[in-house]
Amino acid sequence: MAQIYLPAVTGSLRQGEILSHLTQIKLDVSSLGHDMPVVVRVEHPYAIVITQDCDLDWDFRAREGDGKEEKLVPSVLLCQMMTAAELRGSEGMNSSRWSNVKINKNERYHFFERVPPECDRLSEGLVELGADFKKYFTLPTDEVYKMIETGKSIRRCRLLSPYLEHFSTRFAYYQFRVALPEEHSSKNEN
Repeated sequence: MAQIYLPAVTGSLRQGEILSHLTQIKLDVSSLGHDMPVVVRVEHPYAIVITQDCDLDWDFRAREGDGKEEKLVPSVLLCQMMTAAELRGSEGMNSSRWSNVKINKNERYHFFERVPPECDRLSEGLVELGADFKKYFTLPTDEVYKMIETGKSIRRCRLLSPYLEHFSTRFAYYQFRVALPEEHSSKNEN
């Protein structure tokens, strides 16, 4: 059986790295325009890094003091993850759609096999997970590293090639699909 994951390591964040317990702080838009805007905490039990490895590596070197501030990446692009059971139970997910999702044949979703304990930095393993390509977000890079440093967020594992490229190209394809004004039709309705 092919190995899909490796435990996460220290150093630079990696594309395809799964993190747990990220916190995102957002403004409550209904409070905009008031003297005291309200912030809302959004907890992400799991998220996967989408930002390119090369950018993350250059950013990390710059943060470590190599003097190349132009290499800093202000925010990390992440995709929210959920357990496969949560994804399976989500609105609009019927058995026909799910049968395609769990084999990565639905363009909007990505299914991840369970992570065995030996591939998890915590040696606990992770259940099957899923990502909805519509549910991506960014966090300031320095905040992500600080959450990791303080133990608020945990680096769990990362995808290995070719699973990393499979995931990242599927995400890119979904983001760059072209919306047509109308579906194609056939004059020959057989």
